[in-house]
Amino acid sequence: MIPLSLHSEAFSRTGNIAAEGFRKLLGRPALGLVQTVIREAMQNSLDAAADGTGPSVLLRARQLSQIQTDVLRANVLTALPAEGATAIALQEARSATDLRVFEICDFGTSGLSGPTGADAPADGPELLNFVNFMRNVGAGRDTQMGGGTYGYGKTSLYALSRCATIVVDSMTYCRGAPVRRFMACHLGSAFDADTPEGRRRFTGRHWWGIPDGRGGIDPLQGEAAANLAVSLGLPERDTENTGTTIMILDPQLDSDDALAAELIETVLWNFWPRMCGSTDADRRLSLEIEIDGDAIPVPSPEEYPPLDLFAAALNACRRDDDVMDIRSLRPAKHLGKLALRKGLRADRHPMALHEESLLPQQASHIALMRPFGLVVKYLAGEPYSDPRFEWAGVFVCSEEKEVEQAFADAEPPAHDDWSPEMLPTGHTKRYVNVALTRLDEIARTHANPLTKRGDTEARGPSLASTATIMGRMLGGASSQGPGRKRGSGGGNASKRLALSSPRFVRLELDDAGQRLAIFEADLVNDRSLPSLTVLAEPHLVMDGASADASDIPVAFSGRVAHLAIGDKLGDGEMLPVGTMSGTIICHVPMPTDAAVGLRLTLVAGEIDG
Repeated sequence: MIPLSLHSEAFSRTGNIAAEGFRKLLGRPALGLVQTVIREAMQNSLDAAADGTGPSVLLRARQLSQIQTDVLRANVLTALPAEGATAIALQEARSATDLRVFEICDFGTSGLSGPTGADAPADGPELLNFVNFMRNVGAGRDTQMGGGTYGYGKTSLYALSRCATIVVDSMTYCRGAPVRRFMACHLGSAFDADTPEGRRRFTGRHWWGIPDGRGGIDPLQGEAAANLAVSLGLPERDTENTGTTIMILDPQLDSDDALAAELIETVLWNFWPRMCGSTDADRRLSLEIEIDGDAIPVPSPEEYPPLDLFAAALNACRRDDDVMDIRSLRPAKHLGKLALRKGLRADRHPMALHEESLLPQQASHIALMRPFGLVVKYLAGEPYSDPRFEWAGVFVCSEEKEVEQAFADAEPPAHDDWSPEMLPTGHTKRYVNVALTRLDEIARTHANPLTKRGDTEARGPSLASTATIMGRMLGGASSQGPGRKRGSGGGNASKRLALSSPRFVRLELDDAGQRLAIFEADLVNDRSLPSLTVLAEPHLVMDGASADASDIPVAFSGRVAHLAIGDKLGDGEMLPVGTMSGTIICHVPMPTDAAVGLRLTLVAGEIDG
């Protein structure tokens, strides 16, 4: 076997990123280290899935045999970096007689494809998977609606290793031809050292590979790479079994029993949308877990409560069945779909009974995700007062490029949150703000809504007092106060197309306890426009003036609950009236202690919703 050579990266005259800075790029994830590693690595696998193929992933923890440890020391980690603490940890790992490793192996993916030089042009014919993972830092994603920035979260792989070292084996393609690639990497700290050219400063990033003859390093390739991988016990691969194995040396892991539970929970809690029975086969994720040679059964989401409720909610989103549209008003934009499901609290899976379980004892959460199927985070809400019941929701942001990109840009490097403060002021920030505020309102009120009609003990201010506030606040915004509009006395005026200003009539509580502001308006139609449509636009009112929803906490949906003229019902905010005349009735959901106004506009022709 060909022994690898050590290459330590020196600072260039124009500067580089030091290893310490590279390590800090991950930030402070809200998740634990193992969870962050699994999320990052598996999302990269999903992004790299071959077209029309559902990827499979093997998570494996094992101890290297003495022969494998000898190969690692003699043929891979052939020399140590010339620096302090991390070099000592690496020396201890490669000389250990009981070295454990943790491996993340994916199959049915493109692998670390493309050129191996970091100076390769990004506009070339091949994806830069190899250089983006092995060399570059923070390269933008090149997969449509992929998991996020390819490279920041990979620092978690080094953080999980006590010696900050990984070994990477990949079966892939380059320039249309199959190729096997093998390389090892270590993330240390910046240091100074003597070289034949004099004393120089080094970044602390190190690779073991084959010298490229130009002062750099390339991976070992071809049959030699395959032989070295097999000698370390890595999975065998061929052109029908492309993908990548990442072997983390001396990982910081719990005991085997605790590790099995943590791996199962981490994958299911974060990737269950790609593991449901209803997921298309060409997108479904298959998972195997193996610890010291023993296969650990992985339950399906439908068999792992409360993920069964989340799976039912996701199926509703996929079928567009009984879902709520989350929208912004200004600009008018569909932000995503929300589905909620409730049921009896089911007994938890035996693997989820430990004290540190990720699963809530009583689910009352909304899973937030982008269309690709990774749960970004869970938004906790109010549980049912009866502990025998629980509820779960799923919000999937819109696939429209501008909206999906806004949510992607709001994610920190670990992809575990939506942080609108990361976005510049403008439409994109407003999209994320509006969606999160609306979802938070729903999560807080879904289980315990406002008191329904007929209940004697109202929670919060009475409808009568709120109606008075509504009338007072709307008085400065419209010439029409509460109640019906008085006749003008002009009974003989010629009939012409006219729509009165909406007038606030009263407040009601619907069957779900949601407060509704009821408006009416009079439409006089001269029947000249058969395709006439009325557009309803609710808005918040503060001190008699319209309030921009982006400038205040958005605690109302900006939608109408009911829009009708006679027996004709509207579709959302649009009411096709044609040649009809009569009284238009509009019900608008409203937040606590705020006034809602309504604009009605006549539009000639159909509206593109």
